[in-house]
Amino acid sequence: MKFTHSLLFILICLCLTFSHAANAAPARQAGFDQYNPPDLLKEFEVLRRRIRENPRDVAAINSIGIIYARAGKLEDAIRLWRHGLTVDPRYIHLYNNLGSALKQKGRRDEARLVFRTGLNFSASFWISYNLGLLEKEEGNPAAAAACFKTCLAGNPGFQPAISQLAELGYNVQMPSTERVGRPLSLGSYKPPVETGNIDFYPLYPNGRNEAGADNGSAEAYVSSPSPTVPGRPARTNISRPFTPLTSEACSEIIASFKAEPRDRYIALTFDDGPHQTYTREILDILRQEGARATFFVVGSRAETYPDILTRMAAEGHDIGNHTWNHLNLARNSASEGLSSLRRTNEVIAGITGRNCNLVRPPFGATNSKVKSMLHGQGWHEVMWDSDSRDWQNKNPDMITYRVMKSIGPGSIVLFHDIHPGAGQMLPALIRAFKAHGYRFITISELIRLTTAS
Repeated sequence: MKFTHSLLFILICLCLTFSHAANAAPARQAGFDQYNPPDLLKEFEVLRRRIRENPRDVAAINSIGIIYARAGKLEDAIRLWRHGLTVDPRYIHLYNNLGSALKQKGRRDEARLVFRTGLNFSASFWISYNLGLLEKEEGNPAAAAACFKTCLAGNPGFQPAISQLAELGYNVQMPSTERVGRPLSLGSYKPPVETGNIDFYPLYPNGRNEAGADNGSAEAYVSSPSPTVPGRPARTNISRPFTPLTSEACSEIIASFKAEPRDRYIALTFDDGPHQTYTREILDILRQEGARATFFVVGSRAETYPDILTRMAAEGHDIGNHTWNHLNLARNSASEGLSSLRRTNEVIAGITGRNCNLVRPPFGATNSKVKSMLHGQGWHEVMWDSDSRDWQNKNPDMITYRVMKSIGPGSIVLFHDIHPGAGQMLPALIRAFKAHGYRFITISELIRLTTAS
């Protein structure tokens, strides 16, 4: 009981300071290392609720600490992470976060002790790398080199450690297995199908149609005006309400695909997560249905929820790179893009032990510059050819309709795991396709099939 009261007292005190930071002026909000602060605030409340229900939820303690650090409350984050280690000294992510925060505060001896203590619990190459950075900054090149070599023993293809050793005068080559095969651009976006029953083109950027109704409401789909979109046919006035597809209708659509058994596969992909609630629900569904998928994670969110990425990797899913803060790669410089992507790759590798070579440009914004940048790093650019538009309308029946009108054998389907709609329609979708002999594969598997063909 004393333990519970202690943690709740810490959270109450921290929440007061965090609420003040959250309600500050827009310039202060820009300090959040997130591309969508309101979502972050919602998740903060859910994390707080999780800790109230279970004060020993060390993953939630770690995540809240990261949120505080991003809000500029580094001492509060340190306080939480130290408390987390009393809850579970084997939760390895705490050592990286706490050690890095102490180093940032100039408390280097404490940071060194934290990193070394973490290595006593786990041979984490990520901790070895961070300890190497500390030793290098402290002017201990031999100790730094030893740490970077230990890091590479755990992950031979970890480019940051290779670069650090090169700066120290060591000649370490990237393993040849890292660059096997030619980088590919997969998938090509095609607009959702327009029918006489409903309009599938995106309406206006502010989420409202010309009549002023929200895109997600019934009014947006019934008797709405029809503006002309350049380069697209004019929309017809919508005179009938949306009619959901029955399971029988979905089965008929799938049966109409002329595909050999070997070609009956679908790649499900999820963007913008991880989300501390919806991503877990989707992972539960995929596990129950025996399906695998690919998650294109935003680096700042991945760092906040390392336990979710660990689970993704353990359950056989692919993890791809969606930049650190949902950066538009086509509008920003190559150096900004590479910095954002590399930072995200380092976090993915540090959490999962796997190096990432899959990239999905946020917003689907790509051009020759983006392709050249990605392929020059040996990374695959992954787009999609079936768009659920689950961000626009979260009705599961609508999402099912959109997917079924654009999907086909070998499709790469785009969902988002920061919205609830996909999780509500996925079980039925997966079962319908499995009934016709389809399997659900990762993008890495799709690349192997594409290369083999």
